[in-house]
Parts: sequence; C-alpha cells; structure tokens
Amino acid sequence: MRISDWGKVSITPSVSLLLNPKFPHCNSLLIEEEIVALVDTGIGRKQLERILKETKIDVLINTHTHPDHVAGNSLVSKTTSAEIYVPEQEEGNTLSLERMKSRLGVLGKYVEPSWDKVVKGVMGFRESEREITYGEGHLFDFGKTRMEAIYTPGHSPGHFCFLLRGEELLFSSDLGLDSFGPWYGYLNSSLPDYLHTIEKVKKIGIKRALSSHTDGIDDDLHKGLDRCLEIIGMREERIMELLKKGEKRERYLARYGIIYHNLNNFHGPMREFLTFFEENMIREHLNILVNSGKIKY
Repeated sequence: MRISDWGKVSITPSVSLLLNPKFPHCNSLLIEEEIVALVDTGIGRKQLERILKETKIDVLINTHTHPDHVAGNSLVSKTTSAEIYVPEQEEGNTLSLERMKSRLGVLGKYVEPSWDKVVKGVMGFRESEREITYGEGHLFDFGKTRMEAIYTPGHSPGHFCFLLRGEELLFSSDLGLDSFGPWYGYLNSSLPDYLHTIEKVKKIGIKRALSSHTDGIDDDLHKGLDRCLEIIGMREERIMELLKKGEKRERYLARYGIIYHNLNNFHGPMREFLTFFEENMIREHLNILVNSGKIKY
C-alpha cells in the first residue's frame, strides 16, 4: 500500500481508501475507472473539496445514512451532477434533518441540542438535494471493478457492506472492525440484527476487509468478526456485574463507561452526545438479557 501526504491509501491501481477514520468523521472509498465512484462523504470538508476539485465524481454511494457518513452529500449534490445512492431502508434521511432525527430517536430528546451542535457544527452536515435508493444485491459496475451491496443491518436499519468480488475485498463500513468494536447506539439500531449480520458476513468467505474507521486492510475478517463478538460478550459481563451490585437503570449504568471507556474525558455537547449512545447500547444489552431469561428487569 502507498499512502499519500494527505491520506489517500492505494489499495489497487483503481481503488483507494481516503483516510479520516476518527469519529466524528469516517474514511471514504474512491474507485477511479470508466465510472468514478465515491463511497461515503464523512472525510471532512477540506478533503472532500480537494477530491471534488481534482476528480469528477460520477456516482456517490452511501453505506448508510448516519451523519458521519453523509455529512458531505450536500456539497456533492450542489457542486456535481453525480448520482447519489442511499439504502432504501433509510430513504429521505439525507434530504431532511428532521426526518433523520426522528428515525434515529434524537428528535425531542434531551440530547437534541447537543446532537445538532456536533452534527451541524463539527461534522458540517447539511441537507442534500437528491438521492436514489439501492437495496440488497445491487451491483454497481464501474468498468473493471464491480461492487455488490450486502445488506448488513444492526448498526443501522439500512447498513450495507460492499463486496468487490474481483479483488476479494469487503468494504465493511461500520461493521465494527475498528478498535472501538461494534456500535449500536441510536434508537433504531439493533444488537440482535447486528449479531445475525456477523454470521451472515462470515458465510461470504472473504478474508480481506477495509473499514470506515481503520487505516488499512484487515487480512483476517473472520478474526475481526470474532473479536466483535468478544467485545459484545465483555460488555454483557460488565453489565451483569453491575446489576448484581444493585444498579438497575441504563442512565446509572452509563456512568461506568461500559461502552465508552473514556467517557469522562469528554465535556459539553460531545459528552452528552456520547452518553446518549452509551445509554442506548446498554438498553440493547438489557433487552437481550431479559428476553433470554438471564435477568428479570
């Protein structure tokens, strides 16, 4: 792999990973063939402006519509004629901030003012002007490279991974291969769906993967997925320990940093933003524990 001075990692002669992996941003994938495609727009405004200045983008594809992945869709829609694809399960989220907030479970909640500050201020999200939907099995053909949409819900209702069959490579988006691990922090996220997704992806039989929040190729996808399951298990064990000590409600459990171990290092809007996610993810675990009969809650 060759990394440019501004974070462009050459994966193949025509496929590059554009790096900005630290939340609240994400990596993008750039495919430069007969059709030039960009996957996700959360790399930050300066990087995105540079890409759009140097490269004519024909197609923009979003793996899902969380704001850190679609923050730059508006810029693409205003400055290019590119077709903009979003998952059919999340249609309209990039066009309406109110619709997005409602579906994510933010609208009207205590976290909404902080969410607005982070999403609009830090991420720079603005509403896009257009979108087209795609679904399971959609095949994007760029010339030599063909990319298949693999439906992988859990992280979000419309989360997709993309399989580059000719390269035997999976763009895993937010599947959880980064150091943080699995994430299911919005009210329409689903830990049970995420667990099913892990088993589905294992059956694909691909070894190599790229992620939205790491800086290179993962050469052992199965090992990464097993690590995701281990992290989920450790979170569950910690919650069980605290329940035995008498803690009962997610807002109190959230104080222990079960998911975000460094939660106390954050302050202001970002602290409230992450606390909201912490509470929601703990709630997902509690629901599974109740439904499995492991606890009475």
